[in-house]
Amino acid sequence: MNETVLSLDSIVMERGRERVLDGVSLDLHAGEALGLVGPNGAGKSTLIGIIAGVIKPTSGTRREHVPLSGAIAYVPQEVSLYPELTGRQNLEFFAEAYGLSGKSKKARVDYLLRLAGLEAKANKRAETYSGGMKRRLNMAAGLVINPKLLLLDEPTVGADAESVRAMLSAVSRLREGGAAVVLISHIGEDVSSVCGRVLTLEGGRLK
Repeated sequence: MNETVLSLDSIVMERGRERVLDGVSLDLHAGEALGLVGPNGAGKSTLIGIIAGVIKPTSGTRREHVPLSGAIAYVPQEVSLYPELTGRQNLEFFAEAYGLSGKSKKARVDYLLRLAGLEAKANKRAETYSGGMKRRLNMAAGLVINPKLLLLDEPTVGADAESVRAMLSAVSRLREGGAAVVLISHIGEDVSSVCGRVLTLEGGRLK
């Protein structure tokens, strides 16, 4: 088994009288892609937020086994791009926000455009992109930091078949490079094609 990157122990999340998560325990390993499925409202996005460290659970323990500060990439379901900027300019903006400049910025942006299959559209405004291309660019923007832990919340929703293939291929390459990946999807084929382990979240518990 590869190195454990992060673990959750007996996580409980309550909202009012509702128990969204009920004693969830989980280990995430380097080089592993974990699929997370479940019905709408099951708490999948809440669990991702706790894994990312942006949501504090009611009780339970979140433990980082390796330094993850600045090394967690979280790609939400909502597309967050600047439509008036080109694909390249969007990635350059996010790269600069993370402190990249000069040759290192250019190298990273060029790599992400290749990874997302958007080289041919790099100098077109994002507002002209198809829905699937916007999702690819959104994912690329989340990868500017070269993460040790990648969290994807329904990245393929509304994407065309070509974009789905490109994004799942990118997930596989990141996993092969040693990143731990958590992929939320309601499409079983997406999860099973790249994830070695698939868990279902239902009734606040993992199955």
